[in-house]
Amino acid sequence: MDIKTVSDPDEIRKILPVIRSAWGFETMESLVKDMVAAMRFHGGLVLGAYNNGEMVGMSFSFPGFRKGKTYLYSHMTGVVKDSKYSGIGYELKQAQIRWAKENGYDLVAWTFDPMMSLNANFNIGKLGAVSRTYLRNFYGEMEDQLNRGMRTDRLVAELWVNFRIDAPADKPLFLNTPEMDFDRNLAENAKGKMLGLYIPEDFVAMKLSDMKSAMRVREESCYMLETVFKKGYWITDYRRKPRPHYIMRNLTGIDDEMKKNLFY
Repeated sequence: MDIKTVSDPDEIRKILPVIRSAWGFETMESLVKDMVAAMRFHGGLVLGAYNNGEMVGMSFSFPGFRKGKTYLYSHMTGVVKDSKYSGIGYELKQAQIRWAKENGYDLVAWTFDPMMSLNANFNIGKLGAVSRTYLRNFYGEMEDQLNRGMRTDRLVAELWVNFRIDAPADKPLFLNTPEMDFDRNLAENAKGKMLGLYIPEDFVAMKLSDMKSAMRVREESCYMLETVFKKGYWITDYRRKPRPHYIMRNLTGIDDEMKKNLFY
């Protein structure tokens, strides 16, 4: 009998039939409820947004610990389908950030798909998070409609409670064109300039219409971001016009508290 640490996301999937067998679960609903309740009791946060007494939005987060630092990891924030884009998600995140500050956290972190323009606008553009970490295939194979059939790459969003970066005034040097033609040489030789990276307006539609092109854009964007992150660039802003794009700046000389990348 071997006992070993399991870290690969597709290997983690194999615990599910063991859980079903050991506890007799017929569905996973009870398991999710129990796990969230345990996370909340042991230092996490569960928020609900209510409309006329009915829950229409939720958010849950729990303590994270990496490389000697404790932070609040926001695992999931969502709103029922009929109430999306109503501002509920934003209010939930603001409440989460206030709670984090009141309870001694100076960092809230979460992940999101770098190619999803609405998520990028919400996380970077509206909430003011930054990112310097690209995680390949973070969840392994997923079967939901948004992620099926493609590597689950994610950016780590870092929202430092007491830190904000002013919006840039200069025009960035773009690493690709709005038509998704990429120049790897620009990324490899980036020095001291503000950089830009276009992302698709609607990546889900791209996947549905041309999966091969979507996979190419995923891979090329991955190369660009990993390359410039290693050079000290961070994603510090997101713009929707004239085409959706990230803005990256070199923050090599950032405050000591933030110098160490916890997630790379």
